[in-house]
Amino acid sequence: MMITQRTRSRPNQPPANPPAQPAPPAQQPWSALQQAATDLGTTPDGLTHLDGVRWDIENQPNGECIEKGVFSDAFFNPNKVKDVFLCIKPFTDQPMNAPGHALLKFEFEADSPVTNSQGQTDSGLAISVEQHFHQGEGYDPNAKNPTIHQLGTWTDALEKANVNDHYPLQVYRLLLNHDQQVALLNDRVAEAVKDHQNSMYDAINNSCLSNLIDGVNKQVPEEQQIPKTQPDGSPDPAAVVPIFCPNNFAAHNLIKRDKPEVHPAKPKPPENPPANPPTLLMV
Repeated sequence: MMITQRTRSRPNQPPANPPAQPAPPAQQPWSALQQAATDLGTTPDGLTHLDGVRWDIENQPNGECIEKGVFSDAFFNPNKVKDVFLCIKPFTDQPMNAPGHALLKFEFEADSPVTNSQGQTDSGLAISVEQHFHQGEGYDPNAKNPTIHQLGTWTDALEKANVNDHYPLQVYRLLLNHDQQVALLNDRVAEAVKDHQNSMYDAINNSCLSNLIDGVNKQVPEEQQIPKTQPDGSPDPAAVVPIFCPNNFAAHNLIKRDKPEVHPAKPKPPENPPANPPTLLMV
């Protein structure tokens, strides 16, 4: 008689050599369009000297910007600041143009422009608090990114808004005296050169507008300071959403109620440019 050996069933067990799990996607490097500024000190003749200031954005042959800034050092005399402006960039491709972006423009006297070691000059300096993006990222109010206080020339700020982002830029002159203008410039530059890698962006409490309001509030009397909350303690939309803030600034006598100067957006070039038109035949 043949005796057959029974195979005892076993519960499912993991294989001896489980397959390797796919590696998580590599984190993209920081955007080449942004760079933190560094303080290089004060020159013997009293000029502030910074590095990491964006002077330009590289372009494709069709004029479109690529995600790469042109950075250099910058010299300027804080005491030669002539005017300070609140600049609002509405997101015109979004509902209600919201939320928009806010930054400061510092314009200098014509005989004391911003310069660099290459001999370039510009009429002004722009300071913009932004999410620090990784390459290829766009603005996301819920992203857990640190902030960066981006410094650039005024010409660069126009290129960033009008050509890179294809948004207009609305400019309102702040009603500050000269001492307030100088103090605001020095304060914002001092903030910009700090390390903000552990300062996470927050659309309400640590944003382009919240930092801008903090800077302005330091320089004006209490009755002109902009509150960030409503009487019930909730965030005030006019101190949170950039496109809503001009009325708030006007209510606190920080800007006039005049229409802003507007620098229009440059339209995007067609994705498929038309072929050269046929040559007209002479008849």
